[in-house]
Amino acid sequence: MLQTDEELIFLCKQGDDTAFSELMRRYIKPIYNFVRQYIKTEADAEDATQDALYKAWKHAKKFKAGNTFKSWMYTIARNTALDHIKKKKTIRFSELDNREDDTEFSDTLTDTEPLPPELFERKEIVEELREALTILHPDHRAIMLMYYHEDMTFEEISKTIQIPMNTVKSWHRRSLIKMREYWEKKKK
Repeated sequence: MLQTDEELIFLCKQGDDTAFSELMRRYIKPIYNFVRQYIKTEADAEDATQDALYKAWKHAKKFKAGNTFKSWMYTIARNTALDHIKKKKTIRFSELDNREDDTEFSDTLTDTEPLPPELFERKEIVEELREALTILHPDHRAIMLMYYHEDMTFEEISKTIQIPMNTVKSWHRRSLIKMREYWEKKKK
């Protein structure tokens, strides 16, 4: 039976590395994509993602029951991305590579979720959305992605980026307006 994130983090707190591996399998791609909204280069985004995952593993025992793992993980990722931007600190993604048999960490990850055919049919719309997202402030862009791509509620987003829920709603609305204006100008 598929375990929830909260069940897995409970097992992690008890030292179960397999449970943590499952959580990371679920979150490495979305966390990387989220961090990439703050950090523009692939290499730096990989570094910040690896750092965020390490922090989650290191501080798993501090996860409080009653919270959602997803919000907790995204909070760590956001703070790590911001720290990375401030400090330009680099932690090599390759430090997770297995030195004994030359296995790269990235080769051990499997992406079990196929891309929906609709994405290929709507590639043009997706590209327009990505382009429109680039005009937004990184925090506003993050809110849009968390809400529409990660299916997080305004309350979860509020906890994740540590701002009042009404501010999240306001930034969301302003972002929609700004993106709509962008598309209207582009079509003219």
